[in-house]
Amino acid sequence: MRQKIRKSKLEACKLVWKKRIAAEKGISEKCAEKTAQSCIELIERMLYGNAMIAFHKQDGTFCMEQGTLVGYEKDFHREFKITSRQMSVVDWSMEQHAWRRFMIGNLLEWKAIV
Repeated sequence: MRQKIRKSKLEACKLVWKKRIAAEKGISEKCAEKTAQSCIELIERMLYGNAMIAFHKQDGTFCMEQGTLVGYEKDFHREFKITSRQMSVVDWSMEQHAWRRFMIGNLLEWKAIV
């Protein structure tokens, strides 16, 4: 079942994330907005499919993994909710067979896997 996230909720998250990313990373608001928008698109994709995600870990090392949110409801017994307070995104790592998370500001790129 494909989940829909309200547009007003997404815009609120994008605004908060943009300001947080710009402050933490010392980058322009335009670059931070692009990262926040990319993260929202990634979450929307992972709700019903897989994506290849490239990001930096907290220690600065590069990581690329295949992730999804498809089993979230089954494992956590609640639907996935996006909030502006989130500082990280949780995903099921297909390689590690475990739930992982990455910081929103550390997202580099992602591609949908068909």
